[in-house]
Amino acid sequence: MAKVRRFQVGDLAGRKAGDRLSLPLAESQHARVLRMKPGDFVECHDGAGRGAWARLEGESVVLLEDPFEGDRAEARHIVLATAWPKGKRAAVLVEKCTELGVAEIVPLRCARSVVVKDSESEGVARLRRVAAEAAKQSGRTMVPEIGAERAFAQVLVEQASHMQTVLLDPRGSVKLAEWLAQQEGGAPVLLLVGPEGGFSDEELELAGKAGVARAKMAPYTLRVETACIAAVAAAAGA
Repeated sequence: MAKVRRFQVGDLAGRKAGDRLSLPLAESQHARVLRMKPGDFVECHDGAGRGAWARLEGESVVLLEDPFEGDRAEARHIVLATAWPKGKRAAVLVEKCTELGVAEIVPLRCARSVVVKDSESEGVARLRRVAAEAAKQSGRTMVPEIGAERAFAQVLVEQASHMQTVLLDPRGSVKLAEWLAQQEGGAPVLLLVGPEGGFSDEELELAGKAGVARAKMAPYTLRVETACIAAVAAAAGA
């Protein structure tokens, strides 16, 4: 069986079968590298949860069906707010969490953070490309959003107040799997992961006052990317 080729195109909202869409330059170049020919069938997605089968025609594609909703129909909306790990480990974090179904990654600035990335830097732009490629490779129609870095207290105010929120802490009194099993299956989940040095006492106190649960995953201290991947996997499968 031939491998399905997937391409990200522009917004598919309001599109219908027979519409022609130009391929972005990077995707057009990718098609040439793969030696694809006019008439080849491809699967298109817009990175926002919509996809459709299409036919390749030169530098564009023609939709063969009305776009369908993809990842938006998933049972659980997972938001990961995490401190960045060092070096190439950030790319591993983004790639694997994308494959597992994370909807949004919020860079978290904590008291003990050692890595700071400006939202418009080339480093973050590269991580967004990693997310887009991982979504394409894994068959997702939605590319996770990687927004601007936010302070821990800011995330508690803006998101933790209206989402099922849990902070990962090896000293937590409950296991993450147990906490997830107690939550409403369809409600959005916010996972908070700190830096290598962990959350500060002040941050833990702030989280406690905000009613945020603290859960553990393993009897050992995990690296940032390991904790993120394990947490997203647990939330996606719960």
